[in-house]
Amino acid sequence: MTHIQKNKETLSSVINAMRILRLFSFKQKELSFTQIVHLLDLPQSTVHRLISTLKEEGFLSKNPKTNHYRLGLRILSLGGAIYSHLELYKESLPIIKSLSKKLNETAHICHMENNKVVYLYRTETLHPEDRLVTQIGRTSPIHCTSEGLCILAFQEETFIKQYLNQKFFAFTPYTFTKPDQLYQLLEQIRDQDYCVLTSSYFENYISISSPIRNHEKHVIASLTVIGSVKRITEEKLPTFINEIKHSASKISSNLGYFKNL
Repeated sequence: MTHIQKNKETLSSVINAMRILRLFSFKQKELSFTQIVHLLDLPQSTVHRLISTLKEEGFLSKNPKTNHYRLGLRILSLGGAIYSHLELYKESLPIIKSLSKKLNETAHICHMENNKVVYLYRTETLHPEDRLVTQIGRTSPIHCTSEGLCILAFQEETFIKQYLNQKFFAFTPYTFTKPDQLYQLLEQIRDQDYCVLTSSYFENYISISSPIRNHEKHVIASLTVIGSVKRITEEKLPTFINEIKHSASKISSNLGYFKNL
């Protein structure tokens, strides 16, 4: 079997596994093996293999009384992850809208996933040219973005060291690429609770970020404002930092974070 054929077979297995999970609903809580085979119109051997894998991973379980299959408890962990994003959206949206209006710049809520920073939400851009820099759902590197470093700085030390153990690409002449430089920057972020980077990913753009914490005191996201250095000048920077930190703190409080507890 060639590499391409193997990839196609793997993709087909993933799709069919998802099809099995989608057979279940509020009305259809349990299904027999025969029902699943009939509904999917797949060979029994294929369905048996997929069900076995889903059971091992906790996405399906077998009711010992009926011998029928039902969704496993592992599904709840996915639901919890989705709920946490919805809660973050609900609590942050009014605050980032207010921040964006006050600073006359685009504000973002960012999340770290698979060693990338993801832009979960953003206010409507007030400056059309900024759309080239960020979009909802777009991913960016961590090492050259304040929004990524602001989350990385508060992760476990083992994770940070593992992340820094790689070669980093210089997107501009101002990108930090040496692990020791990045580690010092992370220490600075932990001390001051914010990060500012200028022309690190896109030249002539500045990003200012502050961490967002949940009720367990974990940094789960960052609040970020990104704009042109022509608009966000050195004179305006202290005001921007204070406003962004204050807004991030308000979102954290709404998520149940209390600093002194």
